[in-house]
Amino acid sequence: MREKDKQMLADHYLDFYRLAYDMLHNETDVEDVVQESLATTMSHAMLNNPYNYCMRVVRHNCIRLLTRSAYSLPDHLPELRSEEEDGATEKRMQQLWALKDQLPHRVRNILDLYYEKGYTKAEIAEETGTSFAMVTKLFYKGHVRLKKQMEQIEKEQKYNNND
Repeated sequence: MREKDKQMLADHYLDFYRLAYDMLHNETDVEDVVQESLATTMSHAMLNNPYNYCMRVVRHNCIRLLTRSAYSLPDHLPELRSEEEDGATEKRMQQLWALKDQLPHRVRNILDLYYEKGYTKAEIAEETGTSFAMVTKLFYKGHVRLKKQMEQIEKEQKYNNND
């Protein structure tokens, strides 16, 4: 990424923060989402419009966090989940937490601290005596592993429903 694009993103940090805060209403989650979004944006070498791209990434990360966690959605975002989906979401969450219990202890601990206790990744690093980079790596690995396992379960359920 070009230096002028990096500077532009830094100059517009408050825009990204406001968007995330409007959706999440939780400062620690907002900080995590914005930092993750900026890192994602900066990892792309050439973007025509990094500002718009980063705004989309912030929105996507907020929606992902809202739908994966126990958040109740703000009134201005009702289109994300319908009442019909709540039952399916509850079942998915139960499956997800059962799978989480099968993860290695360090990964499970990081996910527990993040989602159940509301710690930021920086706080988790301090609490566990692990570097921020390692916390981020284990957090990501845990998500990837859970996602693959959930996809496998959904594939099996579709297969069983088609029989």
